[in-house]
Amino acid sequence: MKNVGWAAAFLVWNAGVAMAQAPAAKDRETVEGWVRIVLESHPQARTAGLGVESERLQVDGTRAWMPPQVQMDWQSDGLVDAKVSQGIPWPGKTGSMETVQRDRVEMARSDSSEIRRRIELAVREAAWMEWMNGEKARLLKQQVGVVRDLAKNAERNQAQGMATASETWILRARAEQIEAQAAQLDGEAASAKAMREGWTGSVRDSLEPGRPDAPAWNDSVLAKASGNRPDIVAMHRDADMREAMGRASELSLRPDLMVGGMVMQDQGGMMGWGLMAGFTVPFAPWSSGMANGQARSSKAQARLSQARAEAMIRMAQSEVADHSHRARSAWDAWNRLDSLVLPGLGNALSLTRARYGQGREMLSMVLSMEEMVRMTRMDAVMQRGTYELERARLAAAAGVEPDELEALK
Repeated sequence: MKNVGWAAAFLVWNAGVAMAQAPAAKDRETVEGWVRIVLESHPQARTAGLGVESERLQVDGTRAWMPPQVQMDWQSDGLVDAKVSQGIPWPGKTGSMETVQRDRVEMARSDSSEIRRRIELAVREAAWMEWMNGEKARLLKQQVGVVRDLAKNAERNQAQGMATASETWILRARAEQIEAQAAQLDGEAASAKAMREGWTGSVRDSLEPGRPDAPAWNDSVLAKASGNRPDIVAMHRDADMREAMGRASELSLRPDLMVGGMVMQDQGGMMGWGLMAGFTVPFAPWSSGMANGQARSSKAQARLSQARAEAMIRMAQSEVADHSHRARSAWDAWNRLDSLVLPGLGNALSLTRARYGQGREMLSMVLSMEEMVRMTRMDAVMQRGTYELERARLAAAAGVEPDELEALK
């Protein structure tokens, strides 16, 4: 009868482990559903595109001319003058400013995409941290029940003279110790849940366990894709914008045409009129230095932005390699623990418990086996959670969605 209790406890414990093995496709869809909720409802995500709209609305104004000037003069001798003049920019000047503004729009669009990329990663990280800590806490709580059943068996054996009071005390102390660890993990899971709900609002969905797929992405393809990441594209657009600003500064050395007309009436009532035409001289030695300096400065800043973009590409490729390696390593570790180590340890623990129930094994051996199995199962959960975290980080480093990792060829 005692062995039946041991077997039942062992089956409950193993059932809990099987449920804790891994969240699979449905879990990932749940996480992606949370991401969609954030992108649709969170203020930071919803307002990310306002900067793009603000810059876009300024494009039409870049081709506008300066307003005309109207002047009325009344002199003491009765002479009245009315003058109208209009500046006409050199061909290409307004077009160059439009190019600058359109580059600003593209840069703002990339910045908006970068904000969304970072938000998505934050949601995925919070979700998987919540799952990982929650699963580890659940495993510990299940083991608390097992250890307390051991303590009850020890009490019965003690009453029959088959166990000592120290064995009962050790088992009770171990249960309290494990429960304290579970409470700590519950707190960490609650913290991650609060972060996730801070992004998504109050969402009651939870991740459901399942088995993960083996990593099958192509590191070279992801490294190449990382060059189109929003933050890198924004740097390229910044370089384009500053290059366009340099060209606009060079065009500012071209003269603008000034045209106008006037109507005059003298004190005798005689009417007269006149036409005026002129041009600016921005290339004069005492005025050209400003435009030349701005042109050279803008082009130097363009080269700097381009160099930063190239450096960021190398960093992104390094991030892809790093997160890919970590994800593969975590999956390999989890797969070994799940398919090779845990089944063997589970059988060994079952035999050790049975031998202890028959009085053929020391309690210290049972506790040692319990500790080994518990740590291994906790490690399996940690490796499983690490795989999902690194998989999400890999997708963010490559600038793609997680469900596109294996699809890119």
